[in-house]
Amino acid sequence: MGSNMIHKTTLPFVLTLSFLLSTMLLAGCEAETEPGLDSDKGQATFLIGLEGNLSAVVNTRGDEDTPRLKELRYVISDNKGNILNPHYMHLEDDLSRLTIEGLRYGEYTIAFLGIEGDPQNTEIDNPAATGSDWLKSSLSDKPADGAFYYGKVSFTVEKSQDPVMRRIVLKPCVGKIDVDIKMPSEYMGRYVESVSITFDDRDALPSALSVDGEYGGSGGIDSYDISKPLSFFSFPSEKSLSGYVEIKSSRSNGDSFSYRYRFGGCRIEAGKITHISVGYRHPESDEGLIYLREKDLPAFGTDTMFMADEPREVFYNASQRSFYADEPLQVRLTDDRCLGIKFYAPATLKNVKVMCRFNKVSHEFVELAHFETIYPFMEGSFPIPVIEREATFATATGRRLRIPAQKDLTANDVTFMISTDDPFMKKIEAIDSHWFIRFSPYGADSGHAYWRHMTPLLCRHGVALALNMAFMFSSPEFSEALDKYDGILLDNSGKAIELNSLRTRIRNHGGLVLGRVVGVGGLGGGNTYGLADYCYTGVYFDSTAPGSNPHNYARMAMFHEYGHCLGYSHSSNMTYGDKWTVLCANVFVSMGSQGKLPVNSRLEVESLPMR
Repeated sequence: MGSNMIHKTTLPFVLTLSFLLSTMLLAGCEAETEPGLDSDKGQATFLIGLEGNLSAVVNTRGDEDTPRLKELRYVISDNKGNILNPHYMHLEDDLSRLTIEGLRYGEYTIAFLGIEGDPQNTEIDNPAATGSDWLKSSLSDKPADGAFYYGKVSFTVEKSQDPVMRRIVLKPCVGKIDVDIKMPSEYMGRYVESVSITFDDRDALPSALSVDGEYGGSGGIDSYDISKPLSFFSFPSEKSLSGYVEIKSSRSNGDSFSYRYRFGGCRIEAGKITHISVGYRHPESDEGLIYLREKDLPAFGTDTMFMADEPREVFYNASQRSFYADEPLQVRLTDDRCLGIKFYAPATLKNVKVMCRFNKVSHEFVELAHFETIYPFMEGSFPIPVIEREATFATATGRRLRIPAQKDLTANDVTFMISTDDPFMKKIEAIDSHWFIRFSPYGADSGHAYWRHMTPLLCRHGVALALNMAFMFSSPEFSEALDKYDGILLDNSGKAIELNSLRTRIRNHGGLVLGRVVGVGGLGGGNTYGLADYCYTGVYFDSTAPGSNPHNYARMAMFHEYGHCLGYSHSSNMTYGDKWTVLCANVFVSMGSQGKLPVNSRLEVESLPMR
């Protein structure tokens, strides 16, 4: 077993003793009872608890969902210091209760070692005596980096008494060191390549813990990589320590450099957290750019819209859930002067720049933010460094522009612009209508025969439907197909519709208020647009079998109701018949099957997590 591995056998003595007994029986020998043990004698039960809260500072190199104690080791010895191997031991699955049977009458001591998470640089031995090392560092210049608890208790097994019952509370036998790096802005962390720590005194720390709870040996910490999670555990120190934290960083052009930051007065105490604070220096510390990597997003509390548990009062509230079909990516200045982002689409964007003009300062746009990834239906709010301090930005022309602190910035003081080569956003740029999209319960709460409540998943399908319909109507494919219907499409009076007037009516249509119906395929007119569940989900090209008629009921309802939204009644052929709805369904399915729509497949929506 490698030196960095932990022995995983929870009950090593049982395995060893079982092997010896089976060997002696096969040889025709009579097994002798080990001193201190007798299957007919005493029983002891231990109820195990923990003191302190190492779980709140657990080393996140391991699994964050690790149970409170991942493993429990124990050693039992008699009053002469002999380590015993009891015949029968039972440890509950939750490591809260240990029962030992077969103890002869006498005095004993039992020691426990609790292990939380996945320790690093650590060995746990099967000790030969109570003074032997039990837990130790496997490397002389690295700490025994793990969340460990220790405790021991003495007890007596007497002939006249009931089985022994003892409660024991394990206490932390290590301390934790947190390195706090104070960044000029929360986005400078992208420059950090690695962080390591070194103590000046290379023999200042214990290197082992014995069965009887004594620290021993000596070791130090030299260039220990703590890049993740900027913390580590160690045996306690007997005196204050000094040393340095080394941070290796890169510049924007990729060049690497490193700084060493001295510290002193660092004392490690069992069960406590010691903080080392570092004021980070970087040649580009005055940069105002908000740079977000995908892995950075959770740290800023980014959320996902239309999750399964999103309340109706949220998705029906237009101030919280609404968008324009040609602007599914929203950028705004929030009330608390942060950069607010909402993305209404089941797509993932890459390399999106948010350009900003500070209207009172300059006429030029500067790069305010860069997102490596914007995930589907993302919602987030990000602090703007220049609110608090003067900052330097790169302009759209590459010039460097210094902007003074904008402590009183308002929405009227900034103009935002999005810059990206992402293929999805290139499709959105082709949409020539400015439809406003939101959601409504309509008569769902008033006993209406048809209206029912939307669900978050149907809202997502509604977003996809609005984007696809607006894009299709703006496409050359639709325009060419529409030309073939010149003189065929008729208005409410039976007169031929002038096609350019129809195009203008679509382009200038105000938008859709999406709702849900039952009992009918849809209800529509003006901005009212309601569809049944199976219509929201059944309009994608892959919702029907390949080669089947594109003009299925779901697509017919989709464009029938939009015909009503355009002002046409059942007396026209813009609702019923084989004209308008057939034209639209054919183009819609053809574009979807060729991957030309913003959202082509039903799976693009339904494969996204809802929880």
